[in-house]
Amino acid sequence: MCEKNVFQDPTAGKQYRYHFDRAHFSAPLSFGEIDLYQIGRLYCNPKDSVGLHANLTVLELTVVSGGRGIVEINGKTIPVKRGDIHLTFPGDLHSIVSDGEQPLEYDFCSLWSTNAGLLSQLEETVQLCKSAGISVIWDERISDLIGAAIGELNGEDEWSEDILAGIFRQILFLVFRNVNRGAGSKALTVATADELCYRMMYYIDTHVYSLKNLSELADAMNYNYSYLSDLFRSVTGGTLQEYLRDRKMERACLLIRQGVALREIAELLQYSSIYTFSRAFRDRYGMPPGVYRLRDR
Repeated sequence: MCEKNVFQDPTAGKQYRYHFDRAHFSAPLSFGEIDLYQIGRLYCNPKDSVGLHANLTVLELTVVSGGRGIVEINGKTIPVKRGDIHLTFPGDLHSIVSDGEQPLEYDFCSLWSTNAGLLSQLEETVQLCKSAGISVIWDERISDLIGAAIGELNGEDEWSEDILAGIFRQILFLVFRNVNRGAGSKALTVATADELCYRMMYYIDTHVYSLKNLSELADAMNYNYSYLSDLFRSVTGGTLQEYLRDRKMERACLLIRQGVALREIAELLQYSSIYTFSRAFRDRYGMPPGVYRLRDR
C-alpha cells in the first residue's frame, strides 16, 4: 500500500519532562502477525512541540493521558485532551503542540502488519476513517493496553513475546471496532434484555471521559433512550444515571490518588464546574474530594 518508511525523529535534540522511546522503523519488531515500529511515552513542558513529520507506512496512535494540546494533521487542527486517542494513517503529515497551562502527556504506538487478513482490515479501516472523517476515538482499554505493552518491553522474559503479540492484536481489533462503530457501518443485532444492559454498562465503562450525555449511549446503540433507561432499571434495579455516576466516582478516586488537580478531574469527567464535581463526590462518599486526598496520603 505504501512505500518504505523513512523515519526522521521530530523529537530529536529536544528536552522533555519525560521521554521514553523505543523506535524500530529500520527493522520493526514482529510479535505474531503484528509489526511494532515505535512505542513510548512523552511528558511535554508547557508549549512544547513535536515538529511536523510524515507517517509513511504505519497506523500511529497518540493516546492522551493528561493535559491538553493541539494536533495538526494535513493542515487541520484538532484539540486533544485526556482520554482522546488520535489516529494517524499512512501518508499523513502531523505535528503536536502542548498547552501552555496544562502540558500534554501521552503514550504513542505505531503498528502495521504484513499478514494478508490483517493488512486488508487495516487498509479498510484507513479508508473508512478518511471517508467518514474519523481521526479521534475513545476507549480506555487501548490506553491500558499500550501502558501494559510499555511495561512488558521494559521487563521482558520468556513469556513476553507471546504476551505482547496478544496485546498488540487486541489494540488493532479495538481500533477496528471503534472506527466501524464511529462510522455507523455495523448495526447492533437483536439482543436479550440482559445483553442490552451489559452493552450499556460496557459502553459507559469504556467512555467515562468522553461521554457528555447519556443520549449519546442511545445514539451509539441505535435505540430510543427512554426504552434503554426503562429496560436498565427493570433489569438491574438501578438507573443509568446512577451507573454513570458510580463509574465517574471510581475514576475520580483513581485520579485523586494519582495527584491530578481537582479542577482538571472535574473537566475530564464532564462536570460543569469544580463545585458540581465536589458536591457529587461528597454525596457519593460522604466527604469532599479534598478531604479524600488528605486521608489517602
